[in-house]
Amino acid sequence: MSILPATTVDFFLAGLEAFMRRSGQGTHWGVTVLRLEGKPDAQTLTQGWEEIHAQHPMLGARLKRQWLGWRWVWETRGPIKAPAICWHPAQALPPDEAVIHERLLGRSSVGALTSPLWMEVFPWGADGGHVILLTWRHALLDGTGVNLLLEKLATGACGAGPPVPAMPRRESMARVYKRAKPLTDRLHEMTSKGCLSAWMKGMPMGGGPEYRLIELSAEESAKATARLRTLCGDFMQMPFYAAVAARALRLLHEQRGWKSPEIHLHLPIQLRGRSRELIFGNHMGAMPLFLEAGALGSLDLAVAHVLEKYRESMREGRQQASEALTTLAAHLPLGAFIPVVRWTNMGQICSLFHSHTGSFLPGRAEFAGAAVQNICTIPSVCAPPGLGIFVSDFAGQMTVTLAWREGCVTPAEITAMERQIRTDLTGIADP
Repeated sequence: MSILPATTVDFFLAGLEAFMRRSGQGTHWGVTVLRLEGKPDAQTLTQGWEEIHAQHPMLGARLKRQWLGWRWVWETRGPIKAPAICWHPAQALPPDEAVIHERLLGRSSVGALTSPLWMEVFPWGADGGHVILLTWRHALLDGTGVNLLLEKLATGACGAGPPVPAMPRRESMARVYKRAKPLTDRLHEMTSKGCLSAWMKGMPMGGGPEYRLIELSAEESAKATARLRTLCGDFMQMPFYAAVAARALRLLHEQRGWKSPEIHLHLPIQLRGRSRELIFGNHMGAMPLFLEAGALGSLDLAVAHVLEKYRESMREGRQQASEALTTLAAHLPLGAFIPVVRWTNMGQICSLFHSHTGSFLPGRAEFAGAAVQNICTIPSVCAPPGLGIFVSDFAGQMTVTLAWREGCVTPAEITAMERQIRTDLTGIADP
């Protein structure tokens, strides 16, 4: 048995999953979809899959509290055996929404998923196309980890053992509290102004996970990239995508007649040092942005506003304050964390979940010997906030995933948000 340090984000996601379970929303799963033009090489895929499990004992780890020091850690008991890759018989169509919905609920065709990683291969169509579904437990993996995992599996070169991540340094609670206090004061200011998500008190919580993919064509993606560069330059993509997501939520509020003066956006920030071997455990922390809904009237204004608020957050050290606040919260029982957050935030967790996970398999056109058409990830979200907007791309082709909880957002509202997102990204109004 060995002990590996946990990050504050590990604690946050474990607390979120505990809340989801208690409120009937189930385990927190995500699905990554790879569409391939040919057939992946079975030997390469199986070799990489088995070596990942053999070399990464985190796949069999459980999060627990060390009573000495009251610190959360991952307890591992050695590597686990890789579950067999499920090769489905050929079919006329790729796996449909019902199949992915079932995976987001943590179920396969043979019952509940028993491993934090589950891989299936679906041959489909007359031209030899294949789809790979990789279902993963969000408590052990985030978007950055998924990207790193795919890079390993693409080549089958998964034999290098993981280095041990550094144990966080200990600080007095007084110093941690001092660093967190400006953020708690700002959160109280936010709740006094009013801040809503796609979910409001009295709406259902336990509806199933739903999603819609907005897959931009190569031409649309090129227009979106040009628009991004015009508004943000070549090196800063975050304000563009965050503004698009915030404006979609603002549209939802406007259509419902809801008044939410501020939008509380958790911006993903790299929390720990990048390493190609540190796949499991969560890489990203959160920098809180407090956006004024009235400043999001057009995409140009919204991008400038997000950038202004980002700079404000950097000046005020909100990334460090957010980390300190979660460090304090980690002294709570796991099941009490999200209820305390909701009590502090007037029933909310944040306004929406959002991330831009960047490019899948950068510089690579194939996966396990098969040419790749596209890759996207479909996370599940909980209510509140009930809505997530996630952006990724493969070889310059963008995909936006809208994820929501059944009962929080209607199909008509999703269609309206999709129309605005497409217009914001490409600059072309939907007729």
